[in-house]
Amino acid sequence: MGPIKVLTRAVHKVADMTMFLVVGNDYTYIYNVSWEDPKLDHQAFKPGPNDNIITIASAGCNVFDYLIEGSRVTAVDLNAAQIALTELKAIAVQKLSFEHFFDIFAKNKVNLLKAKYESDIRPLLTKRSQQFWDKHIRTLKNIMYSGTSGMLAYIVCRMLFGVIGLGWIRHTVVERQSDEEFHAAVKRNGWRLNFFCHVIDYLISSAGFAMLAGVPSRQLELGLHRNNNFQTVFERICSTDIVHDNYFYYGYIAGEYSALCCPRYLKRENYDALRRSLNEKKLTLFEGTLVDALKADEKQKYTVASLLDHMDWMPPSMINEELSWLQKRMDPKGLTVFWRSYSEHVHSAPLKWLKPKQVPDEGDRVAMYWSTWVAKMDGSVRYDLRTTSWSKNPPKPATLIDLISTGFKIVTFPIMQSFAKKNVVAKHQLPEHASKMEAFYENQKDQYDSFREQMLFARPVLAECLPIRRPAGGGKMVWVDVGGGTARNLEFLTVETIKENFEKIIVVDVSLSLLEVAKKRVAAAGLTGIIECIYCDFCDPQQVAQKLPKSGTCDLVTMSYSLSMIPDKAGALQSAVKLLKPKGEGVLGVADFFYGGGRRASFGKGDRDGITNILTRGYCEFTRLWFKQDHVILLTEAMFDGVRDKLDFDAVPQERFRRRVPLLPLLRPWHGCLMAPTK
Repeated sequence: MGPIKVLTRAVHKVADMTMFLVVGNDYTYIYNVSWEDPKLDHQAFKPGPNDNIITIASAGCNVFDYLIEGSRVTAVDLNAAQIALTELKAIAVQKLSFEHFFDIFAKNKVNLLKAKYESDIRPLLTKRSQQFWDKHIRTLKNIMYSGTSGMLAYIVCRMLFGVIGLGWIRHTVVERQSDEEFHAAVKRNGWRLNFFCHVIDYLISSAGFAMLAGVPSRQLELGLHRNNNFQTVFERICSTDIVHDNYFYYGYIAGEYSALCCPRYLKRENYDALRRSLNEKKLTLFEGTLVDALKADEKQKYTVASLLDHMDWMPPSMINEELSWLQKRMDPKGLTVFWRSYSEHVHSAPLKWLKPKQVPDEGDRVAMYWSTWVAKMDGSVRYDLRTTSWSKNPPKPATLIDLISTGFKIVTFPIMQSFAKKNVVAKHQLPEHASKMEAFYENQKDQYDSFREQMLFARPVLAECLPIRRPAGGGKMVWVDVGGGTARNLEFLTVETIKENFEKIIVVDVSLSLLEVAKKRVAAAGLTGIIECIYCDFCDPQQVAQKLPKSGTCDLVTMSYSLSMIPDKAGALQSAVKLLKPKGEGVLGVADFFYGGGRRASFGKGDRDGITNILTRGYCEFTRLWFKQDHVILLTEAMFDGVRDKLDFDAVPQERFRRRVPLLPLLRPWHGCLMAPTK
């Protein structure tokens, strides 16, 4: 990783900390406008009076759009300031005339809001919202430029425009009210606009200004492989009617809305319908996470989950948890799940298993999302909560002494392996590779799991990414876990999930010592009827055919930190493919150490393994040689080439990240998780 990339990552971390500090302390709201075009919502799921929708509150714009259609809405936000803003608008709709409401929230007549606040609005606010507005209403000067996103809009539209010579944008859009003159001026000022887009790209992508727009680094990184992102955004904006229809940008350029160019809740013809829904108590506001809201009310059954773009922020574990709770609260007829993304593709494995359809988003007035998705949750895919242990009294974490002891055994094994292997051969009569593995693990088996909890970081990620679904032919799933050792990999699924969804799980390993631990663990959980622990060399086609399920009958084959230790990787992958069901019904899952971060981690630059410069190459080579001494061969993209004609490695997004090795803080190998359905 080069110094510029290191500096950029540091800036992103500081920006994330600042943003989440604002959100977590409810200091102010980020969004003064909901930055999702409700036109796409109507296109995707057509909200109506029979819908019960759960969504993110944001600034309330899309929430009110659903209420206009008569839907019942639960609006959730972690930031109490966003709830306070949405509640302020909702109370104002109920208590004020349309003229006064429009003057305040479209024309920025803040003094009118202050005059109405004490007598008409404050008495109906919840205590939390009262506390927020009592503190902030005195200093509020302009609703359109309030909040951190409003601040960013002010910097761009009122300051940067003047510095770069783009004052003609405001002149043509606001003063002249001419879309034709705007487009003509765009053609005349091409070089200025190119420079402007370059500046915005830098401020957003590298200088930390994304935090003002409420964009964390995890979401931002979904698009850093693309060049000139804001140039594309600007071209999309120019394809819309900014003067008469695109209120997202007209409002920020003008500093106010017009009667023609404004959100639907600010149009006179929709005011009565919005007020009626609010008077009928169809809006529920909830401060907290979406999961908190779903847990809080067991009686609610939702028909639609409109999730905006917030799943771009989340790792697979959080997405899986959210989907599992949505599944518990979905309407008996099913749940429509709708979301937007800064990625061109479905960006996380748990979302991929929903089989979402991309919503055509030409004409999206926000223009900042690269894809929009809708899926039907009908129970065919199970989103069960993951766990950490089957035991009510899980083993205690490894102590420093345990780490040093096990680490010493690992480091000294290359020196002692000849002697240890002779003892194993004499004791068990095992072949070469099996003897080596048994010699390596025989003296580690009691501390195996506790030590590797602090080393095998992609293992729980793999568990979160696994699809749990009904096989097409009926019945339950069959899963083979290759190199499953102590069966610890299975513990991330609850006992109930295993009993309800799996006909057979087979733990395969060549270490008799680890399989001994696995059998005890399985018996203690009461799963001996489902889970079988088998000694088998997965590289030996004859043993695979004799001991494992028939070819083409398995739903899952997983390798969690085992493929890197298997000598014949090509043979092991071929064995996995033979076991899996064809045509997308079977899935290979791999969690392991990788040579590099891949194209996603390098933002589309560098070689196939994500190596972008000589410094990164040198560090990766050092890491490779360190692991090689313990017969761990870091995985590269080329190792999977032999099965790419049978497995789709592009169908499900990979996860790659770096973590430190215990006791060796300078050693930070890449960990990865990939899911590859059969073709």
